[in-house]
Amino acid sequence: MQYLGTNEAMPAKIGSYKGYKYFIIPSLFGALNGYAELPKDWKDGDEDELTVHGGITFKGYVRDGASKVKVIGFDTLHAFDDQETRDLKSVEKECKYMIDEMIEIWNKHRPLRANTETALEPAHELGKLAAKQGLSFDELGYLHKK
Repeated sequence: MQYLGTNEAMPAKIGSYKGYKYFIIPSLFGALNGYAELPKDWKDGDEDELTVHGGITFKGYVRDGASKVKVIGFDTLHAFDDQETRDLKSVEKECKYMIDEMIEIWNKHRPLRANTETALEPAHELGKLAAKQGLSFDELGYLHKK
């Protein structure tokens, strides 16, 4: 899906779930739309795998104060929607579900990245400890005194 610009409307609710912001914004027709912040290195097209309410119908930005946040979103203005699926509590629940799915898809497509970061953390800490002791690693990774 291509980016559709920025939704400039005032959110009815801004929340946070598992480190990602979500926004609930009323449409011009009174229905509530749900949006979730995308991970910074989200791959375009991955949103096609989400099974969120009615499918993803928006990809773009929403306002969060003076800044813009990159999001994907869904609406609740489908023929099958009723008051129950359009209320604030239901839309918020669906936003959280969308974030859970986003995280699952992001992890599925990027296991090597996650594993590499996890492996590098202890190496970085070891390097800091060695430097405190006046040691360093040469090009081949051998530890020696400075």
